[in-house]
Amino acid sequence: MTSSDLPKQATVTELQKSNPSPIVELFEIHLDQRLHYADWSVKRGGDAGTYSVGDTVSSTSLVFEDSTAFPPLGLVFECTAVTGNAYSGTSEPTFPTTAGNTVTDNNVTWTAKRPVKRFHAGTNLKTTSSLQDASIHFAGKVYEPFPIKTEGFDMSSKGSLPRPRLTISNLSPSLASTFTLAEGGSALPSGTISSMLMEVNKVTVGNDLIGSTLVYITTLKKFLDNENFDSTNSTADATQKFPDRVFMIARKVVENQEMVQFECAMQMDMAGVKGPKRQVLPNEFPAIGEFFQ
Repeated sequence: MTSSDLPKQATVTELQKSNPSPIVELFEIHLDQRLHYADWSVKRGGDAGTYSVGDTVSSTSLVFEDSTAFPPLGLVFECTAVTGNAYSGTSEPTFPTTAGNTVTDNNVTWTAKRPVKRFHAGTNLKTTSSLQDASIHFAGKVYEPFPIKTEGFDMSSKGSLPRPRLTISNLSPSLASTFTLAEGGSALPSGTISSMLMEVNKVTVGNDLIGSTLVYITTLKKFLDNENFDSTNSTADATQKFPDRVFMIARKVVENQEMVQFECAMQMDMAGVKGPKRQVLPNEFPAIGEFFQ
């Protein structure tokens, strides 16, 4: 066990008080660049079609903003503008390595986005009159409100590895976040979790977000960023939190008009995952179906 596996000292000290600061739970879903996004390809009309604003792709060589982070912070690219006939170039552009930066691909403009959805299940201390006010800011990141329920995230040194479940509302309350394919991306139709599943299933049939990484972050209210308070928070500290708990989405348990429930697993408990994880198509792998002597 290393120091990174333990809560920070200030967090422990605060919890030992008779009236400690409330615990705040934050969640991140990191999509997989290969499983959940189509690779960039030449689109110049005809059968290939053209790109439209809102289309999101991954680089064929994968681009990372921070490959040393855990999970690695990759980038995908959203079409944010088209001109003329909306034709792409004849070869893949050099995609940027920083979120928010853009690149011109003939008549298509791509903007780098992080393939992550950040959310929380509560509210902050500000008067909640807008989605921005209802969001929680921590470590410079924005966690938008969304109705969720968690169970089974408790850790134990006995028995089998935990298989926690995450239940996400499939409705769209007025102050809830809408689902997108990337952080800051265009809202999906209806803005629900089911609309996200429909999009990723176009890339990998029946995927249902399997293979995504779920990060469960726990801190205390007193350590949240200044933006959560009507006045300056002198105790804001992004380093003060419990160790992140990282899981993989292993399967979709149920999906209906009201909610979607996922079962999660630790990476070491993902044995038996079938490969390949995405469709292997002849246009991407020309040797499929051919035999060589």
